[in-house]
Amino acid sequence: MKKIIAIVMAVSLLLLGGCASLRLTPEEKAQMAAQIQENLDNRTFEIDVDHMNPRRGMSQSVTNYSIKIDGDKIVSHLPYIGAAWNLPYGGGKGLSFEAKISDYIETFPKPDRRVVVLATNNGEDYLVYTMEIFNNGRANIDLRTRNREPISYMGNVLPERPKSSEGKD
Repeated sequence: MKKIIAIVMAVSLLLLGGCASLRLTPEEKAQMAAQIQENLDNRTFEIDVDHMNPRRGMSQSVTNYSIKIDGDKIVSHLPYIGAAWNLPYGGGKGLSFEAKISDYIETFPKPDRRVVVLATNNGEDYLVYTMEIFNNGRANIDLRTRNREPISYMGNVLPERPKSSEGKD
């Protein structure tokens, strides 16, 4: 019995030690926050979505979904669960599209966060994204459309500046 407890303790210490190395130093946190703020100032940022929260039903983990802002353009690739009204046959574009941003407003409710509200029309629906972005890289996204039930997402702002689509042939 003592051997089993000793082995469990040893494994626990190794796991905890490994997790400690994943933490960022204060300098690294400040550098990441500065990079995120610079990207937000330039309107060139990407949010990697990891959770979706439909209005009805349970929160779900998701992978390989994102929102990318590049100047006056949005590239949305998001999943959707919820009620929808007045959609094209087959569902249309849904929340996976590229479109021009028609309105873009930023507010700074607290020193550690920024709220970006942007509106766009993807040819099938009018969409308003409200993104609350924190200095630590976390982001909450609330999406409202005319033809779908509201839904929200959570994710991380990628600290690297996304590559611009300009100059591609």
